[in-house]
Amino acid sequence: MLLPDTAQAKRKSPLEGKPVVVRKLELRKLRVGITPFVGMSISQPFVHKGYVGGKLHFDFTDWIGIRGMFAMGIINKDAKLLRGLNAEGGLPVGIDPMTPGNNTLAPVRSPNDFNNPAPLQQDFKAGLTRNQFLASLDVVFTPFSGKLGLFSGIFTEYDLYLFGGLGLSNWQKHYKDSKSTTEALGNLNVTDASKKDGTYCRTSGDPTSEVNRECFLHPVKADTGIKVGPSFGGGIHIFLADFAAINVDVQDIMSLNNIAGLNSTTTEVPPTVDKSDRNWNHNVMMSLGVTFYFPPKAKRSELKTGAKKK
Repeated sequence: MLLPDTAQAKRKSPLEGKPVVVRKLELRKLRVGITPFVGMSISQPFVHKGYVGGKLHFDFTDWIGIRGMFAMGIINKDAKLLRGLNAEGGLPVGIDPMTPGNNTLAPVRSPNDFNNPAPLQQDFKAGLTRNQFLASLDVVFTPFSGKLGLFSGIFTEYDLYLFGGLGLSNWQKHYKDSKSTTEALGNLNVTDASKKDGTYCRTSGDPTSEVNRECFLHPVKADTGIKVGPSFGGGIHIFLADFAAINVDVQDIMSLNNIAGLNSTTTEVPPTVDKSDRNWNHNVMMSLGVTFYFPPKAKRSELKTGAKKK
């Protein structure tokens, strides 16, 4: 007890300064991934879509990369809302042309529906659009990855990722052969200045003939074409092997458009369609696919040892 204390150096851990995971399997770094998939829309109010498409991505590191996506709509299914609008008791149908009480070239509103502010069914159909395809270019961030155990006997790798970028959506008429009241009357251009002679929306070229009120109150134009908007979403990869993984993905490509068609009630003569009659819409697609990686063999990270030379 009277002997002097002896100083002892603290023993250094062999893991000090080393990464948490040694020789980590880098399933994404400097690899190309190709993902064929099937998908479905989960946000369209009028027409549900079924898609087939593909994704191509390249990862610069194990946690960041870029990807391109294209999905073509091949299945159209009317939503419950659209079926209700087209059913009896939904939108007013109007009196057919050339029937007693209507000698015009377009349907007119019946007396029973005179106080109904909704457009006639043919005007609604003439303006209704559906999505035809979706495409995007995104930056992909993979912050979470690890091992997944199933039934205490099956172990595999997984990752969770987020992405964001620029998206495209293409829109076309849902009822291709439908004509609005304006089109049926021969006034193909709702801003045609030559119709300011008093014949616009008349049942014939005679300025003294009866005015078709649907033409004035519901000038509609289908909002078709390609729309540009932000793209964002997330997903998961569950690896079946180093070269293949099951992929579940949810993506939203926003578009500034009017799915039901550009329309406005106006007192102008001739009436004009309001081109600002648009709002941002969410076009959400859920997809299921299989990702194939190239080169097929994944690399493992290297553990560098030894002191730096001065």
